[in-house]
Amino acid sequence: MKDKPLTYRELIEKTAKFLTRKGVPSSKCDAEWIVSFLTNKKRMEIYLEFDNFVSQENVSLIRDMVIKRGNRIPLQHLLGSVEFCDLKLKCDSRALIPRPETERLVEIIIQRLKTDFSGKILDLGTGSGAIILALCNKLKSATGVGVDCSPESLSLAEENLTLAGIKQRVKFHHLNWMTEKGPQGTYDLIISNPPYLSMEEWENSQPEVKSFDPKLALVSDNNGFRHIQKLAEITPGILNDDGLFCLEIGCGQANQAVSIMQKSFSDIEILKDLSGIRRYIFCKT
Repeated sequence: MKDKPLTYRELIEKTAKFLTRKGVPSSKCDAEWIVSFLTNKKRMEIYLEFDNFVSQENVSLIRDMVIKRGNRIPLQHLLGSVEFCDLKLKCDSRALIPRPETERLVEIIIQRLKTDFSGKILDLGTGSGAIILALCNKLKSATGVGVDCSPESLSLAEENLTLAGIKQRVKFHHLNWMTEKGPQGTYDLIISNPPYLSMEEWENSQPEVKSFDPKLALVSDNNGFRHIQKLAEITPGILNDDGLFCLEIGCGQANQAVSIMQKSFSDIEILKDLSGIRRYIFCKT
């Protein structure tokens, strides 16, 4: 006996209910993305065909992916990519999934810099390469360097560099700036989204984070502040006069992070993310 045919409406409703039972955040949104991806339709197109039937072949494919999402495999890993500042970047377990908070940081930086900015940018802890690629994609005269201690992350960053099509302006290097001598040269913009979770925060994180994001990219010693402390030590010596250092921090870290930065910088500004959380620190010497 064949399964009863399902419309797009019924399929999304059933999928969302299943994901909700599995504890998946944003279950309806995830259901829409999965149906959109596997039927090769834009999300708006789905709503225009809401009462049309989905082919049985597509229903089977959707069901298989929904089960994986119910097992808390991140949606971005299932789709294989993530949209970030007008770039489509490859996404898998080799690096941290780029977050909306980090995308907002990149947007703020681009708004503050002149479009003809032609300086050198350094991304400390580049991961998938999302930050440096997004900046250099928007700032057409800029050049960038991304460094990371993870060979796996760097392999993903190189693949994303090829996708972005800006190989002539961005380079990636293997470097553990926590233990090795810092990057060579000086830079006009330094940016970092370092590990800033405490071990306790990581232990209590969502399964998508704890089981699929690299722990190395998330957890920092000293209750989440060790990487921030190291950044305060190394960035002043490689930041050009009138250069800008931008840092993403965790929820509730602003006051202590500013205290750390005040040992190295005199011009410090805190900015909020779209949720009103003091998420970003901008520093000048």
